[in-house]
Amino acid sequence: MAKLTGGCLCGAVRFEVVGDAVVSGGCYCRDCQAVAGGGAAYGMMFPAEALTITRGETRRFTSKAASGNDVHRDFCPACGVHLFSHNSGLTAFRAIKVGVLDDPSVFQSQGNVWAASAQPWHRPEPDLPRWDKNPEMALD
Repeated sequence: MAKLTGGCLCGAVRFEVVGDAVVSGGCYCRDCQAVAGGGAAYGMMFPAEALTITRGETRRFTSKAASGNDVHRDFCPACGVHLFSHNSGLTAFRAIKVGVLDDPSVFQSQGNVWAASAQPWHRPEPDLPRWDKNPEMALD
């Protein structure tokens, strides 16, 4: 069982996650492109109870996904870095942004979602599974 740590850019928020990722990959939806600054948002999904904030508090921004679900994005109120997210359709899980991990090299993508929305200059990895929208997954 893995224990990963991470935090925001300014250090005001720190977290740990204990356990193995349920799924890992890149999302190319337009919302994730905005959050990531243009390309895909790379994340690792864990059971919600595996995540503990060890320092500070996050703020939350909520928007509607194409599915109609609410997407909750938690970020540092001081530096604005997006740390984790979850949606109202999968409340038992948290997606942790790979770039905020202390050791992001642990990330191993299993595929790409919303690949149909990828910009022509940023294409999903060709050797991995690709879904034009969300895959049909049974995570709970």
